[in-house]
Amino acid sequence: MDYFNKFQYERAQAMALDGNRRTKCPKTLFLLLVSCLMSLVVSCQSEQEDASATEGQCTITFSVSNYRQVSFDDLSGSSATRAAETIVMDLANLSLTVFNAETNEQVSPTILHKSVDYDDGYEKAKTFPLFSVTLPYGRYRVLALGYNGSQKCNITSVNQISWGNDYVPNTFYYYEEFTFDKNTSLEQKITLKHAVTAFRVTTEDALPANLKKMRFATTSGGTVLDAATGYTPQSTGRCSEIAVPTDSLGNVGSSFTVYLFLPENEISTRYTVQALDNSDAVLYEKRFNDVPLRINYLTMWQGKFFEESVDVEEQKVGVSLYWDTQWADTLKLQP
Repeated sequence: MDYFNKFQYERAQAMALDGNRRTKCPKTLFLLLVSCLMSLVVSCQSEQEDASATEGQCTITFSVSNYRQVSFDDLSGSSATRAAETIVMDLANLSLTVFNAETNEQVSPTILHKSVDYDDGYEKAKTFPLFSVTLPYGRYRVLALGYNGSQKCNITSVNQISWGNDYVPNTFYYYEEFTFDKNTSLEQKITLKHAVTAFRVTTEDALPANLKKMRFATTSGGTVLDAATGYTPQSTGRCSEIAVPTDSLGNVGSSFTVYLFLPENEISTRYTVQALDNSDAVLYEKRFNDVPLRINYLTMWQGKFFEESVDVEEQKVGVSLYWDTQWADTLKLQP
């Protein structure tokens, strides 16, 4: 009991004794005053505890439960189900960023884990794929990204996520807004969703000796991801180039794959694919019309590419099941 409450208690005793002399009801008056004072003390303590809980902070740990995904390079003409049973890939990069839900401002530096930092293997790693963040109680937006490649990710906000040089990697993401308080579990599991669609060209003829790179240009989609919607906010199209290794020249059955963020779950677009030499002169070109693209799906064309430049007309394709955390299936375009 602090000094103030002790003083009030002693005063109540004195008043009760005085009341005893005046009213002849000592016990009743005494108990009434003590009860009032104790209620005041308990009320003040309760308010102090509530204020402390509101202003508190704790360390919360996020764990990525599916940082191994089906490898797009191992998908053949069959569905992803068969590939999922055999070969998976480790995402090269995992990052976590936390934003204030009211202002959308970043409240802590982005935590980045790179797979190359864990040469002893993921099973022995203590920080991968775990993220620990100390936060004051409040309302937040959590963004987790899993992606491949070596390009730096630029996170302006949850609505503007991009990579340098208009690069679009194979990307998975998690986004959620939540309240963090004394009742929040300090261990949160994250499940990543696929953010991209892919278009692949597989050649059935040998790569020319003077081939230097393959250029893919599309009229729709974009290079920026809005994690709040899962779509690109700017459907500007994309032009990307893939360098051809020298030791691949002359090989038959080479595959070239590009990725894209879509403005909605499913679109139809046009792709122009060119084979370029050292001076960027066009050796061969094919224009693919009405290419069906869908988030989490791979659309694939296979045929003889290095012949006359032609338009590839629309083909009817089959769409199978859709799974959030891995490539769903392959859409085939016939030559």
